[in-house]
Amino acid sequence: MMRIGYILSTFPCPSERFAAREIAELQKQGFAVTVLAAAGSPTQQIGVRAVYRPPRLSADALVSVAYLLVRYPLGLFRLLRLVTAFLAECPREAMSVIGNLHTIAFFVRRLDQARLDHVHAYFLNWPACIGLALSAVTGKSVSLAAHARDVFVEHGAVRLKIAQATFVVACTRQAADYLKNRVPAVDRHKLLVNYHGVTIQAPADRASATGVLGSNHDYRVACLGRLIPKKGCVHLVRAFALLTARWPHGRLIIAGSGPERERIRYRIGRLGLTDRVELRPWQPADAARELIEKAHLLVVPSVVAEDGDRDGIPNVILEAFAAGIPVVASRLEGIAEAVVHRHNGILVDPGDVTVLASAMEELLTAPRRREAMGRAAYETARARFDVTRNVHQLAELFRNGHVTP
Repeated sequence: MMRIGYILSTFPCPSERFAAREIAELQKQGFAVTVLAAAGSPTQQIGVRAVYRPPRLSADALVSVAYLLVRYPLGLFRLLRLVTAFLAECPREAMSVIGNLHTIAFFVRRLDQARLDHVHAYFLNWPACIGLALSAVTGKSVSLAAHARDVFVEHGAVRLKIAQATFVVACTRQAADYLKNRVPAVDRHKLLVNYHGVTIQAPADRASATGVLGSNHDYRVACLGRLIPKKGCVHLVRAFALLTARWPHGRLIIAGSGPERERIRYRIGRLGLTDRVELRPWQPADAARELIEKAHLLVVPSVVAEDGDRDGIPNVILEAFAAGIPVVASRLEGIAEAVVHRHNGILVDPGDVTVLASAMEELLTAPRRREAMGRAAYETARARFDVTRNVHQLAELFRNGHVTP
């Protein structure tokens, strides 16, 4: 049995259910996984062993630092060499390693106690710094997972990180190609695409959601995700106002948490939509699934944020596909890897409120088209985003230990 340590900043994290899903599937496929996290909920039932770094001056931290000094004197020299390399490429990342010496020491101790064979750092920012540090100290191999913000915004010392890794999996072709343009040719073969996956079940009975919808019939539009600028929920509220001017009996449900919440609430009030738009908090997995399944369509109005942050393939799209729900989404490069225009959904230009409203109206008022796109969405999920198949690809990388150029 191969033992793998997953490094994450927060675990479990409500907006990163894909990580918990991946780990659970790895365990089903015979791997022993231990999560090494900076923060999280140790008491939450997550079905995986997770350990959390202690406070900097706690007894656990001090004992771990002493363990590091005694057990790995040469490892400390290699760690110093890594810090020097970080200083040359991105001093901020070097400071992250130095400031987390107690974290590194604690994780090294836990890594040894669990007899872990390999370290997998989930995201290219903080987890990658810690993963490389653990590898430097212990000599264990390390791999990386690249996603969205860590690729397009927080990508310090990416050349060094990828050079040190055995392989790097990106959850979109867009992210993999972006990183390939930032690293030397000798390391590009390490960058591979491994899509997130969802559980594929028999498609639900959609009869109640496929009937003709007119001005006197209720309809439900859903949007789930973090309430942050790149998710574009303010644009959706404005588009929904245009839609309800023609089809007034609908309901928009936005579920999520984040700093944009009050701005969205304000816009809902200004547009007179308080009785038509429901702003719910973040939903647990079962409640989110039920919300998606009861909707006539899912809307993902993502935009590119001012700092360059953008979506890859939001996992809510895959969850909608698995439920046979068509999607109206922004035409962003990552999203377009899953949503094929007028096949399993409709793509619109980011921030174009008028076209977004028209796309929603088109699907809501054309039941046969909506049903056909829902079937195509389900087939897309089954063919390309099955969690068992996609995690099996990742498992083979772990077993092989490297990628041949």
